[in-house]
Amino acid sequence: MHLNRGHYIAIGATAFLSIWMLSGILGKEALPEKNAVVGKIQSDFFAVQVERFHSEVITPELIIHGETAPNRSVALTSEISGKVIKIHKREGSFVKKGQLIVEIDPQDKPQQLHMAKALLEQRELEHQANQGLVNKGLQNKTRLAQSESQLASALAQVKSLQVKLAATQIRAPFSGVLENRKVELGSYLKSGDGIITLLDFNPFIIKGFAAEKDLLQIKTGNKATGLTIDNKKHDGIIRYVSSQASNASRTFTVELEIDNPSERQSDGSTADILIPTGQTPAIFITPALLSLNENGILGAKHVTKDHQVMFSPAKLIKAESNGVWVSGLPNPVDLIVVGQSFVSQGEKVRAVFNKPVLDNSEATDLNLASSPMSEPGTEGK
Repeated sequence: MHLNRGHYIAIGATAFLSIWMLSGILGKEALPEKNAVVGKIQSDFFAVQVERFHSEVITPELIIHGETAPNRSVALTSEISGKVIKIHKREGSFVKKGQLIVEIDPQDKPQQLHMAKALLEQRELEHQANQGLVNKGLQNKTRLAQSESQLASALAQVKSLQVKLAATQIRAPFSGVLENRKVELGSYLKSGDGIITLLDFNPFIIKGFAAEKDLLQIKTGNKATGLTIDNKKHDGIIRYVSSQASNASRTFTVELEIDNPSERQSDGSTADILIPTGQTPAIFITPALLSLNENGILGAKHVTKDHQVMFSPAKLIKAESNGVWVSGLPNPVDLIVVGQSFVSQGEKVRAVFNKPVLDNSEATDLNLASSPMSEPGTEGK
């Protein structure tokens, strides 16, 4: 059989590749025994990424949802009949105690009061004269009693007209904000008709509704915090806890009183009452690390010292925007952060720490034994 140049080239290339592959296999067999042992550990168990967590002492809070409310409110009404002749303050205006809000036509009441006062002065002079005559024995006491009755009647007439005239001026009984005005200039009012509502927001109230199971943690006079819709926190005092549950919701009314020097606030805005319930140790984690076991119990998977997966029940203590505080887990605990869905309780795993663990010798040994192989001189990089 005749071999040409192409055949010689193919035979040579095949021989070179065979020698190169054989040298690679021999080179692997020549690795140090230490790396061979680590390689065996890595291949025997499923690898999961873990992170060590330590508990901290925190103060959890009972959260009661509710809404803002004024300290007090009153619907101002008319005490007399008449036409509205002037509106001094409108909705949204802040008024001080005694400030004039609306005026009603007094009609002839000022003139009637002037006449009543004149008559009162006359009755006072007559009574004084009769009293002097009686003292001198020139007048009997019957005449004195008659003049005294006429004086009292004149005085009562003056007082009645003064009250009616004052009722034509609607004034603020306390400082606050005006809302829900029901009259306009020229409106005719009858006695008892509504005019405007006055709200007092200093202090203002957050009114919440607590479940029956939470009542033991709420005491009148205790300090608490109010969280308003603008995400601002306000310190306050629990001023009222209802003793009777709502028939519809079976909840109990709770009121938090908050000082408010600005005297401005909204009525009915969403707000929460945060009541501290005592200090407790807890671990801060992302909710993604929590799961339910086959019995529907909330908890988290972690790795023990003997490389076993363990599921421990966890109790949610406090939620924040970037994570949750839970209790019930060991302290410290090596939580599985990657791969928890692929392992079961009791299973042996290879724990790979995503952060160095140097707080004790056992953690260091576990970290070194379970970390991926690295080239000499690359530790700490």
